[in-house]
Amino acid sequence: MPRLLDELYRVQTEFTELDPHEKLILKMCANLLESHHEVRDPRNRLTEEEYFAVPGRWELYDGMLRDC
Repeated sequence: MPRLLDELYRVQTEFTELDPHEKLILKMCANLLESHHEVRDPRNRLTEEEYFAVPGRWELYDGMLRDC
C-alpha cells in the first residue's frame, strides 16, 4: 500500500471530529489515490450524494486550487 494512502486511512480513523466538508475532501483524496493505485478493495467509494457534492470544476488562484 502506498505510504500516502496509508496516512490518509490513519487520518480518517483518528480525526473523527472533522466537519462534513473536510471529511468529503479527505475521502475524495483517498478515492483518487485508490483509483490511481488500483486498490483491490477500496475503502472510499463515493455515494451518489457525495459524488454530486464533490467540487467538479477547479480554478487556479495564486498557485492554489479553488472550486468554483
